[in-house]
Amino acid sequence: MILLAGGTGTLGTVLAEHLQDAGLPFRVLTRDSRRAAELRQAGLEAVIGDAGNPADLTRALSGCTAVVSAISGFGPQSGSTPAAVDRDGNINLVTAAERAGARRFVLFSMRGASASHPMELARMKFAAEQRLFRSTLAWTVLRPTTILETYAAIMGESLRRGGVAVVFGRGDRPVNFVAARDLAAAAVFALDDGLKGQAVDLGGPDNLTLNGLAALLVERNGSGRTAHVPLPVLRTAAAGARLFSPRWGRVLGGAVHLAAADMSFDAAPGRAKLPGLPFTHVQTALAAAA
Repeated sequence: MILLAGGTGTLGTVLAEHLQDAGLPFRVLTRDSRRAAELRQAGLEAVIGDAGNPADLTRALSGCTAVVSAISGFGPQSGSTPAAVDRDGNINLVTAAERAGARRFVLFSMRGASASHPMELARMKFAAEQRLFRSTLAWTVLRPTTILETYAAIMGESLRRGGVAVVFGRGDRPVNFVAARDLAAAAVFALDDGLKGQAVDLGGPDNLTLNGLAALLVERNGSGRTAHVPLPVLRTAAAGARLFSPRWGRVLGGAVHLAAADMSFDAAPGRAKLPGLPFTHVQTALAAAA
């Protein structure tokens, strides 16, 4: 039995589909009782619990030999923080998995995670990685670039509601986008002892500017336009939001990083470690998500 922690988010939902398609027995750990009920109605096993609660983890891990963690406290809807979820929650999961006698742990981190990264999320992911490296578990760390479906959903929502695809900054810096289906396939591969003891950067075949992504979404929507939020305005908004709404401050701070940093990546060399796995282009992934 596999415990899928964070199985109701953008990536987690796709992970659940891939585990099901692979015929692997799994249960989903989620804090959301409504989503747990939906999973059960779909014939899947789900347990309501929080990675911050040791008793919940003991219950969730009963009979499990492997864990896949896709939990995150970054987004404005998470109701938590990267420190509480991406660091402490994952550390709790690793400790509980050791105590439960699990053997395998696949952790979703992020490309560039380090102790000195400007984003709190990356620093918290790095701390979780370090605990996993010191564990008794057979581990794999997957470090994705920007997950396409997450960012396309944010931009697409503003397009559907207001007819405007909002681009932070000038939008002319290339960003490497990776499809959630590629990440899910890599996790299934890792569970079969592929990539054991490895930390792997995972990206997609396309380095696309935010302007380019906005144009694709406008085209798929059939109408709309692109509007830019200048980087100085975005920085000011992020600083102000941190005082009054830390969750939105984190999101806007992430947007600043995405707009200002070099987010390009050559993913092709690393694909040799993933024979036969999908390597999905942005347009293909957007068409599949439509």
